[in-house]
Formats: sequence, C-alpha cells, structure tokens
Amino acid sequence: LLVGDPGVAKSVTLNFMAEISPKGRYVVGKSASGAGLTATVVRDEYLRGWSLEAGAMVLANKGLVCIDELEKMDPNDRSAMHEAMEQQTITVSKANVQATLRAETSVLAAANPKFGRFDPYQSIAQQIDLPPTLINRFDVIFTLRDLPDKAKDEMIAEHVLHEHTKEGEIMRIPREIFRKYVAYAKQRVKPELSDEAVDTIKKFYVDLRNKPVASESAVRPIPISARQLQALIRMSEASAKLRLSNVVSKLDALEAIEL
Repeated sequence: LLVGDPGVAKSVTLNFMAEISPKGRYVVGKSASGAGLTATVVRDEYLRGWSLEAGAMVLANKGLVCIDELEKMDPNDRSAMHEAMEQQTITVSKANVQATLRAETSVLAAANPKFGRFDPYQSIAQQIDLPPTLINRFDVIFTLRDLPDKAKDEMIAEHVLHEHTKEGEIMRIPREIFRKYVAYAKQRVKPELSDEAVDTIKKFYVDLRNKPVASESAVRPIPISARQLQALIRMSEASAKLRLSNVVSKLDALEAIEL
C-alpha cells in the first residue's frame, strides 16, 4: 500500500507495474465496484438462467491488481477485497450460483492521506483513513512525502524534461525483457527457507510482538499479527526470486525485516 501526498507519482508507478506484471490489471477506486473487483452473478437471457462473471482480482489470478484512489472507494465495495487478500479465494453465493473462485492475486494499492496530504503535526497512523481490518492485510505500507530537496528536485525535473526532448524515454532495461524476467522468476523459481532464514524471521517476529508498547488505553496494542509473519516469509521468498535462487538465505530474511 502506497500512501502519499499528491504528485509523488503513485498513479504512474501503478500503471507501470500493471504493464510490467504478467496478468496485470489497473483499476481506479471510484469507478470500481465490489463486483467489478471480485465476481458477480448476472441474469443471462441467452442461457435463460444465471451466469457468473469474474472481476479483476479473479482475472488477474497469479498476477497483480493495481488499485488507485483506494480511499475514495465505497466502504462496502472495499470490504469485498477482504476475503481475496486473506484466503486467496472469492466465494459467491447469489441466486442459485454457489462458487469458490481462485484469486491468488497480489494487490498494489495507492491512497491519499485523510486530508489530501500529510499534516506534519499529526502522526502518520492517524492520517491513513482506511479500516484497520484492511490495513492489516497489506504486507508493507510505504508513506511517500513530498518534501522539498534541491538535489532530488533537480533529478526529477531533468528526468521529466528529458521525456519531452528528441531522445524521449530511456529505459535502462527494455520493458519486454523486464516482463520476461518477472514471468520466468514467477514460473520457474520456487524458493525454500534455509535454517538461518527461519531463525532470523522467528527471532524478529517474537521479539517485536513482545516489545513493551507505550499506550494510553488499558488494552495493550499488539505491534504485528501472524499475518505479518506470512508477509515476512513472502517478502523473503520474493527477494530470493529476484536473485533466481531456490534457497532463501539469511540476507533475504534481513531484507524483508528491513522493509
């Protein structure tokens, strides 16, 4: 989940990822319904009965769905994603149609903070206007701040202006080769955790869960849940896939912990 100020290229990133990913799809929050994301049952006049139509998360099974403007989605439509992001299935029970569809889909979403942009005087957690049940299902949350920085601003200006010159877009890695690389890594590389990686992740998870947390409420908040343990495993495996390695090393586990 990318949460950031306007103009930090969230939509551009999502569009690029949808193009690069095998079976990638790009949807925008306001114009996406719960049925459009998951599945819907429609009356089929031709068959004279009910038929099942798959949504973006089912169509992108084993691929990636990029959801822009997540905070502008209707809360009821947003709740349709919960099952897909947790169980990796979508269950439909409408009319006389009962079905379970596979949705082993990665979700890359972008949202703006509560007031459109980050307020420097409030904590970031208070400004992410999404229900905790949904936030908890994301493996990583990146906050993108639009802060003036002369060196960085010069690089961005140079890059954007270069796009409008004769040479045009320069890609360090051609898009097609990048797509093939991602597809190859997904299909051929199935990494397994090494003992060092298991010990590293286990120690981090147990230590973080049992850390003392300062809180005004009587109930002590829990820093992370078992879902984040799954997230650490997924990110460690992804780091190994990038290297086309069949073993998740300790370095891959440390990379996941760092993220």
